[in-house]
Amino acid sequence: MPNNSVKNSFWIAIAFFCAMCTSYAQDNGPTVQNPFPAGSALLNIAPNADGNLTLGGEYKQPKNVVEQEQPVFWTWYTDVGYESEYNFRGTNLTPGAPGAGFFDAQVSKWNFTLGLFGIHQFGTAKADSWSMGEGGGAAGVSAAQASSTVGIPVPYTRFPTTVQNRFDELDAFLSYKFSLGPIDITIGDIAFFISRRATTYEKDVLGTVNGVQFIWRIPDTDTPLRTLSPDPTVEEEVFDRLYLRLSTTKISKYITPQLTYYQTIYSWGAQPTHDGTLFYAPVRVDGFDENPPVPPFTARPANPRPFNERNEALGGYLEGRINGHVPLAKWVDFNPHAILSVSFRDRTEPGGSWPYGGHPLTGFNHAQAGAELPIHLVHLGGFSSTQWAPPDADLYFVPFGDYAYHISRPTPGTDRSEWWGGAKFEVTF
Repeated sequence: MPNNSVKNSFWIAIAFFCAMCTSYAQDNGPTVQNPFPAGSALLNIAPNADGNLTLGGEYKQPKNVVEQEQPVFWTWYTDVGYESEYNFRGTNLTPGAPGAGFFDAQVSKWNFTLGLFGIHQFGTAKADSWSMGEGGGAAGVSAAQASSTVGIPVPYTRFPTTVQNRFDELDAFLSYKFSLGPIDITIGDIAFFISRRATTYEKDVLGTVNGVQFIWRIPDTDTPLRTLSPDPTVEEEVFDRLYLRLSTTKISKYITPQLTYYQTIYSWGAQPTHDGTLFYAPVRVDGFDENPPVPPFTARPANPRPFNERNEALGGYLEGRINGHVPLAKWVDFNPHAILSVSFRDRTEPGGSWPYGGHPLTGFNHAQAGAELPIHLVHLGGFSSTQWAPPDADLYFVPFGDYAYHISRPTPGTDRSEWWGGAKFEVTF
């Protein structure tokens, strides 16, 4: 897949987003699912039953128009915001970065929903890993050995650090929702496009042989540590996932449980895929505090090239979620949520026999809890001379925060316990 095509898709999506608001099926549902009562905004600009406008608590007399109740042509939702980290399925995809900006939008009609989600990393992210794929960092420390002119094998340890200078993600989805008794069923497909610019740096630390600590005889070094130039790593990635969601609103008006299963049907990524060895110029190696003394000798490091760092399994992912809705006042709500997830080879866990990547995880992945605080700022109504309902827009300001606990072993760049938060503006109409 051409590199420039993936790279530019994020900006093409923003242009499309500005022209036609369209959202993401995997994260929190939009505030429109829990509408505030009529007239609940801090600022209402809309005709009331008497044909008056409410503006900052004052009534204005508009043109006297009497309208019949009209059907809504379609439903729109969009938001734009900031979060302190991009945490996807319990994995921090922007470790160490100062945060990320995102947009999220959807349009619904006839029970179909078409949407887009985009996110852009601010600053630079990094992880002590050979790569930073969609499933998280790959393997970390690995061992190597240098041959020498005196027949002494010189062991050293390789410490990778991957620096992610750019991360842009664009997701597009289409879903259909219907009811079967008390159960709401949603089926859909999500396509993920990730554009990443990243490089891996390596530090080699010499070990000991028979109690002798060796050092690199490199100008201005003379220590057991040396730093090497960048290695290739995972960059662009593309995924396609089908999903099935079951939910119900019949248990309580305050709680909506849902169960979602995602199945990956396509996975591709730009990464080193061929074995090889990076040979470096011979260097002088010396030991110190050795008894008996070992004279300096020449060694030639040979580093196996990292490759096949991605988790390419076409795995599944099961997520149980409870969404809450608690009105606090006429113009503000408290919407908590809780998540428990299980991976069927979809996520990645450190360990295994492969030195440059983790192994696919089967088992519990993470638990998460958080909340949103939607504040209803503005309601804007209008008139319609067509057969469809007039404009009825609402603006919300929504601060949010989350905590995630990684049940499985977290990949490099992700902590066992992760906290993050942010805020967004939402518009529904």
